Amino acid sequence: MNGIAEQLSAGLLAHRAGRLEQAENVYREILKHQPDQSDALHLSGVIAHQRGDYDRAIELIRLAIQHSPLVAAYHCNLAEALRGAKQWDAAEASCQQALVLQPVYPEVHHNLGVIYFRQQRFLDAEQAYRTSLSLRPDSALTLLGLADTLRERRLLNQAEAAYRQALTIAPHLDAAHANLGLLLATLGNLEPGLEHCRRAVELNPQSVSSLHNLGTLLLDYGEIDESLEMLDRALELDPNSAPLYVTIGRVSLELAQHAQALSWFQRALRLDPDLLAARCQLAITLLEMGDPEQAGELFQQVLDREPHCVEALMGLARAKLEQGDVDAAVGSQRAAIELFPQAAQLHAALGNTLSTAGDLEAAVACHRQAIGLNPRCVAAHSGLLTTLRNKSTEDDLRRSETLLNAPWMTDLRRAHLHFGLAQGYDGRGDFLRAAEHLATANALQKQHYEERDQGYDPEEHHAYVSRIIETFTPEYFERVREFGNPSRRPVFIVGIPRSGTTLTEQILASHPQIHGAGERRFANLGFNVIPQMLGSNTPPLDSLSRLDAAHVQKIADWHLEQLQKLDQGRATLVIDKMPENYHLLGWIVTLFPHARIIHCRRDVRDVALSCWITNFSQIRWANDLEHIATRINEYSRVTSHLQRVLPVPVLDIDYEQMVADQTGTTRKMLEFLGLDWHPACLNFHQTERLVRTASVAQVRQPIYSRSVARWKRYEAALQPLLNNLATHKGNSD
Repeated sequence: MNGIAEQLSAGLLAHRAGRLEQAENVYREILKHQPDQSDALHLSGVIAHQRGDYDRAIELIRLAIQHSPLVAAYHCNLAEALRGAKQWDAAEASCQQALVLQPVYPEVHHNLGVIYFRQQRFLDAEQAYRTSLSLRPDSALTLLGLADTLRERRLLNQAEAAYRQALTIAPHLDAAHANLGLLLATLGNLEPGLEHCRRAVELNPQSVSSLHNLGTLLLDYGEIDESLEMLDRALELDPNSAPLYVTIGRVSLELAQHAQALSWFQRALRLDPDLLAARCQLAITLLEMGDPEQAGELFQQVLDREPHCVEALMGLARAKLEQGDVDAAVGSQRAAIELFPQAAQLHAALGNTLSTAGDLEAAVACHRQAIGLNPRCVAAHSGLLTTLRNKSTEDDLRRSETLLNAPWMTDLRRAHLHFGLAQGYDGRGDFLRAAEHLATANALQKQHYEERDQGYDPEEHHAYVSRIIETFTPEYFERVREFGNPSRRPVFIVGIPRSGTTLTEQILASHPQIHGAGERRFANLGFNVIPQMLGSNTPPLDSLSRLDAAHVQKIADWHLEQLQKLDQGRATLVIDKMPENYHLLGWIVTLFPHARIIHCRRDVRDVALSCWITNFSQIRWANDLEHIATRINEYSRVTSHLQRVLPVPVLDIDYEQMVADQTGTTRKMLEFLGLDWHPACLNFHQTERLVRTASVAQVRQPIYSRSVARWKRYEAALQPLLNNLATHKGNSD
């Protein structure tokens, strides 16, 4: 017996020193002579667990328990092996058996906390960790587990305190540094957050989680190259980590590499079909690719499985906004805030939605609440100034300006702040300072997109316009004269952005027989499906010559089905006011030869200024005065051609005439659409409907004239653009 005890002692010594092979040989030698030696069986199982062979570990430790069923440590370690095998119920039962045998056992309560945490039973996990700490208050690992649990319960201040307490006990605990770093960044303390994440990697360069956390935070900082370096290092250590695939996919998404992003997220789901973060990111990618319907379905699938998923709630809100359902968007955002009330970004997002919906007072309150939670929330500061405009206070402006030089500020965040400041100073009549902020904002945003290969190429657009002009000719329209659907229901409002399309739609949508659908991508989606329908890889423009009446009829019918879904067929007419559908007028008339088209025109100098001053999320050409000028010139070229060759009438509506004579211009539009006069059109600003553009402030109040000839206030700043404009008129005369 003494020989076995000595052998076990030697094996344990090697085991504790990390010499697993040596220890295993000792245990194997013991079992060769005494196969039922429970300690050797148990410790052999522990080694199997350490190597990740959970099935073998479970087998060996269960053999040990058969021979010595009353040893609490055996049940404790069996629970660990079962946890590794994701046998949660069996793992919990083993822990409970260990506690029956040894009620004062802090390690078992800790292990129960881990089991509950992995099952997302966070209340149970918190209780288990606190029980363990009551028995052993100086356990840094248990404090770390408690902190992680409190973070998941969104008790962020308590979580921060627990992380700091763990680091007081164990200053070199890398996981505590890594997780505290991410938490601090969430709370808006970006510099110390990055410092803790870097410290975690310094302490343990081989820690996948620490490398992953640092890579995640660097991505949020906009440090893409360094982020990828950390993520690559983590992936070398753990090539089958689904969460790592998700974060690498986010990098691809940040670079607008949508196909690569989708691939990473799909690979993550193949590794872990239950990883909700991967499904959320997959849906976000679909949103970025312009498919809010499918994205919304994916977000809803996530919420069906996990109703408390904040990321899915916010994603669903964004998808609903894209589809024009403001009530659903606001409801989803409020549900997210209820789950995570300390997140400033959520309040800021709700503020932007409410501003878009016209509830400016509530929007301001949301932005101020976000700033109260995190004084460095860029989205809230920018949104507040954009919403308040002339009501911005000196303190509002000063706080935003103070943030501009923060070391954690990325180019895109800084651009958002400059855009907000420009709106604030413009509203206060300080046009010189507004112009300075606009110049900087647009330069930063342009640089951001160019660094990601998302910049605007005017020569490419010129070639595209030339192809449109070459394609849509009188001969083309003669060939397709009998094609399409004869429905007169669709109405298209087009024009270069900021030309009055939103105002025009809002006026008409106030008529009880008209449904305003907002900016819809149906025409573009139908156009882009042409090659697929023909089994071809050629661009849509080059495929039009091969289309026959059946193809066109199928796409037109699909388009009408989408309109039907928007209002269930209640309205006589449905308006699509996607401004840049002016490129697709030839295609639209192919689909609907009786469609009504309203072309909004405006002094292009005012158009240019309005584009330059607006913080667009998608329009890349608006960040450069030269690009704005060339885009306007190309717009004039293509619309001039199309209006000469289109076989249907197009009603031109001048913004300046609308402002001068709203009643007369509205009557003209209603007559063109074949509708009787209705007085509600004059009170368009009282119509409760979502307006998803930067024009929201204008359509929430009666028509005003201060936007006419507004460009003169910025004439000096706009001079390079004015010199490049082919015409100063917003029409084809």
